[in-house]
Amino acid sequence: MESRPVLLIRGLGNERDERALASHGISTVSESFTEITAGKSDEALRLLEMAEGAEGWVVITSRNGIDFWSSLVQPQSLATIFKNNLALKFAAVGLGSAEALTSLGVTEILTPVERNSQGLLDLLSTHPPSTALIPLGNLSRKTLPDGLTRLGWTIHTGLVYNNAPLTHAPAAINGLESGDYSAIILRSPSAARALAHFLPNTSVPLICGDESTAQAARELALNVAAVGDDPSPEMIAKLVARTLKEEK
Repeated sequence: MESRPVLLIRGLGNERDERALASHGISTVSESFTEITAGKSDEALRLLEMAEGAEGWVVITSRNGIDFWSSLVQPQSLATIFKNNLALKFAAVGLGSAEALTSLGVTEILTPVERNSQGLLDLLSTHPPSTALIPLGNLSRKTLPDGLTRLGWTIHTGLVYNNAPLTHAPAAINGLESGDYSAIILRSPSAARALAHFLPNTSVPLICGDESTAQAARELALNVAAVGDDPSPEMIAKLVARTLKEEK
């Protein structure tokens, strides 16, 4: 197995990838290239108040969306409304965001087979137009809210987190330049942009969690070696192991 570690650069949540890669004997180094911070508490509270009396959907496009929404309004407040408002339905883009909803007591969550915004849009389009509450980040793509709006849905969004490149160069840049890492996992277009911001010409193979991330990386002329069909940590770990074996 490749002795050089894989670099994990997303702002939050690298622990799940670390565990999955370790199960394949792959060592990792985690260093965030972006800073993720809480968004606007007034927008989080507005979404909370809407959820209390809404008849429709709560739609989660990333784990950060539900985690930061919850932290801005106190987790128990969100969990209580989710429990008491039986008119709410729930949809999540993937397993991570679904797990975050489950931690708040939600038991029935719609998730797409294709775990990205387009897959979730396609799935929700099979349901009658309704109201959707969507907590978002400043860099969240508009695929889902714009697509649902075109289908006649009423959309309410709230900015609950911000994502931006670090203001200083990460320490891992030196290691990337000297060949210390076997690959980099990119989990989002924002991670691809942050990498290109600090090191636009790296030849280190990139393993992208989904096609939207790969597309962003290619547009930045980055070296995309593999793209996941399933962004779960377990499947990405298998993809990394296979890719590293092929790279030898």
